[in-house]
Amino acid sequence: MDNLKEGKKIDTAKLLDPEVVLHPQISKWRDAITVDLKLLNSLKDGQIQDTVFRSKDGKYELLAGARRYFHQKLLGTSWEDIPKKILDDVSDSRALMLAASENIFRKDFNPWEEARAIVSLTTGGFKPKDLAKQFGKSEGYIRSRMALMQLPEKIRDRFEKKDIPIGYAEPVKKLDKYEEAQKKLLEKIVEGMSNRYSGIDTIEEADAFVTTILKQIKDKEELLVKYGPCPKCNSKSIGEGWQNDQLKCGDCNYSWHKETKEPWEYYETKQKLQEMGIKVEEGPETLKLTPRDVASMVTQKAEEQERLTREEGETLPANFRSKATLLMLLEPMITGDNIQKLEVRDERIEIQLIEGFDVYFNGLRKDYADGVSKARIETSGYSSDSTKKIHEWVNQYTPDASDK
Repeated sequence: MDNLKEGKKIDTAKLLDPEVVLHPQISKWRDAITVDLKLLNSLKDGQIQDTVFRSKDGKYELLAGARRYFHQKLLGTSWEDIPKKILDDVSDSRALMLAASENIFRKDFNPWEEARAIVSLTTGGFKPKDLAKQFGKSEGYIRSRMALMQLPEKIRDRFEKKDIPIGYAEPVKKLDKYEEAQKKLLEKIVEGMSNRYSGIDTIEEADAFVTTILKQIKDKEELLVKYGPCPKCNSKSIGEGWQNDQLKCGDCNYSWHKETKEPWEYYETKQKLQEMGIKVEEGPETLKLTPRDVASMVTQKAEEQERLTREEGETLPANFRSKATLLMLLEPMITGDNIQKLEVRDERIEIQLIEGFDVYFNGLRKDYADGVSKARIETSGYSSDSTKKIHEWVNQYTPDASDK
């Protein structure tokens, strides 16, 4: 014993009593059993908790207390003298649960060992929600451990080497068909861990990022199946354009109509001419305008310009008074437990919603002299449509005069 060093790996095969066998799954949960001098010294004064075995095929299968058992063997304790509890008629599932119940709560049981134990339990028929209840953990906690063991070995190694929180395993696992994408995501997570202004720095953000990526992949694959690659450069990097029925290539920037395959500029010009009553012969090279057609276009353009001028004169103010209080404007946003994250810092509160509302404004409490206006609203959008949307939002939750 004098030659034992803290942390040295114990050769368990040499110490095993002839009467004892190791459980094929439980024995693989731990990375290794190593020398713990503090445990050795405490065992000299007596073992408080029994080592648990079950009778099986004429032998005693070790279920719980492996560290205590092998440290007793290092002390030279015989099988007869080891404090133990031997159980009869223990099913395989109960055996797994007995072992997990002791080990899950141990401080020296690392996340990887937890993951192996949880996977053994789920393979043995236990449901994640039942395990969460049994161990006093969240179902997300249990699933993150399961996800960890489903990652490729190279990705698991990066989790260990970079000391990445295990909670990120669940979103990373969702990209299981795209290992290169998993590596890129991990790079962004590592970047976010060291710099809050770049990369991905929360599990929620990683999950939302992966959800967006998977949707983009699905959408792009559906587009490729239905419409094929870019007709100009044959790239698969295609996506929906800003206009209805428009497709655009991310590599060469070419855009076209998804159904007709016509270049978008040609299709758009053809549509405008048809709306003006101009008959168009098919084919980009055959488009020709008569003097009368040009005159009609001039008239139409002038009318359009007049309409734009009128609309500019009716522009809504970016900053305005509101008869609604700030609480009235906030309440519909958080109704239905729509809060993802709440951060309180003295008088400052920051709320992150689960579902956004696509409005951008600042609200300031103001006690105006008119006794009616309750707040000042400052829009922070970048277009008239954005300002209009904010006016509509505020008006929707502004009380009528009769409600005062």
